[in-house]
Amino acid sequence: MNSTKELSKESIISIPIPVIDFEIFLAGDTISKELIAHQIASALQEIGCFYLKNHDVSTTLIAQAFAQAKSFFALPLEDKRQIALTEKCHRGYIPMGMSSILSEQFYFGREMNPEELNKLDHPFHQANQWLQNQPEFRETMLQFFAACHTSMLKVIEALAIALKLPESYFVDLHSEQNHAMGLHHYPGASEPPQTQNIRLGEHTDGNTITYVFQHEVEGLEIYTKTGERVPVPPIPNTVVVMAGEILQRWTNDKVYATKHQVAIPSASQQIQPRYSFAFFASPNNDAEIVCPESFLRTNETAKYPPILTSEFYTQRNNNNTSILISSKNQT
Repeated sequence: MNSTKELSKESIISIPIPVIDFEIFLAGDTISKELIAHQIASALQEIGCFYLKNHDVSTTLIAQAFAQAKSFFALPLEDKRQIALTEKCHRGYIPMGMSSILSEQFYFGREMNPEELNKLDHPFHQANQWLQNQPEFRETMLQFFAACHTSMLKVIEALAIALKLPESYFVDLHSEQNHAMGLHHYPGASEPPQTQNIRLGEHTDGNTITYVFQHEVEGLEIYTKTGERVPVPPIPNTVVVMAGEILQRWTNDKVYATKHQVAIPSASQQIQPRYSFAFFASPNNDAEIVCPESFLRTNETAKYPPILTSEFYTQRNNNNTSILISSKNQT
């Protein structure tokens, strides 16, 4: 962890992160869709993220999800520990102190049929864990997950258009809903810490794209290609979209995986509790991640060998020392 004094020496700059109105893409003609598609691709290549408004995830559902998350994290610790995440199952609850992240977390994905669970031996490919006495929490989370999946499909359709690939290129490879959703609760405090102000350390996400929903309290920061930190404060009725390592690999490094962290704002006299949702969109397990030849320029070769999604995550998981979804893995 860096100290507050050390962090103050780092460059913190103000770059206008674009706000892209997705309604134009959803309702537009071919020319309008291409315009928005190129705005999305340009933002991911040049800045690393963008705000998406009119993303088609209802504001009512988002509010319900945050309300349910707050209620869940307010439960007694012994209740939440009943569904604790384990080495063999990366779905469930992570209490404070179980990783380098100064938060408690909850991870889940789509509901899986029993026969699916035997097809892939991987900690992310496991059954969800839910508290039996919290049916509304489960229902709201699954509705939120489905809405994010539907919205995300349109964003990766736009990426395909911008990259001059068939519109359904990425959509077809994400049909299994092989995604994860992470809930984070960063507790408040009466005064800032004396030694460090990082709630979640610098990292990149290992998926295609990530949606980050923030609730009122700021703290998310991205790093530019040259290493400057850029604040990404909450903007009402938008979601922050960032690229992950798989998309970087798919585009031969033309789109780069956005390095980011969560910090305590330097002006804070009292640390406010922070809640956030991160939706990690990932390809089908048997999808081949390889840069399309049509995307390569003349005399350009692919930097990465072809790899299946399941193989990519196995290698990535083996390279991490933590058994948990930690700051080295995902937001």
